[in-house]
Amino acid sequence: MEISAVVGDWGGGAVNARQDVECVQALLTRLARRLGRTALDPLGVDGRISRPPAASSTVAAIRAFQAYAGLGVDGWIAPGGETWRRLVDAATASADEAAAGSACFPFARPAVADWTHPPRAFGANRSGGRRAHGGCDLYAPVGRQIHAVQDGVVIRDPYPFYAGTDALEIDHGDFVARYGEIQQDCELRQGDRVTGGQVIARVGLLVGINVPSAMLHLEMYDGSVQGSLTVPEAASARRSDGVPYLRRADLMDPTPFLNQWKARLAR
Repeated sequence: MEISAVVGDWGGGAVNARQDVECVQALLTRLARRLGRTALDPLGVDGRISRPPAASSTVAAIRAFQAYAGLGVDGWIAPGGETWRRLVDAATASADEAAAGSACFPFARPAVADWTHPPRAFGANRSGGRRAHGGCDLYAPVGRQIHAVQDGVVIRDPYPFYAGTDALEIDHGDFVARYGEIQQDCELRQGDRVTGGQVIARVGLLVGINVPSAMLHLEMYDGSVQGSLTVPEAASARRSDGVPYLRRADLMDPTPFLNQWKARLAR
């Protein structure tokens, strides 16, 4: 599957050959239907890009896909370019392929340090040993893209979490994940559907504390309990020595999952 020349915003130097435009529109239509994301729908396969570009639903859909995929948003697709490759991969994957291939590491590059040793590890001491760490910390530079580890649905709007950062909660079907210490510019909202590998947020800057690195703080829950993920000590999951996590009773250790996913970096 190929296009012969640039498709999209006329101001970006697009040629918009009819056959190429139809191909892009068909891919966007298929992806919009599979994901249930109306912003990706070009509203027809007619081979045309209207002028001015601001009036084009196809250009709007291209821009929406680029934002969804964490790419630069310029409104045009070049043959063999990153937007084209990502669109073809996303639109042509079958539902079974998407499900089978969706579990991945939340970064496109390895974390700066492992998540198996304190203070990064699940269960490490916090607050002088009065509580245990309820997740794994994946060290990375501020602004690094964070990817959904697999398909899921956002179950809560982003909210303030820790030291000037936010958190995002996603039900991934087999488990619920809290992506913590993210930047405060996440645009996902409750009810939004995500796919494995989709860019969902960026690593945030921790304000007012002295830490070795910025990070993604990842928590996982099996979904057998409802309600807030952060809970009082009386309702908390506990470490084997009785130290509370101050987290919901269905808390899971992300370590074995991350150890498996590290070989499958997001792309």
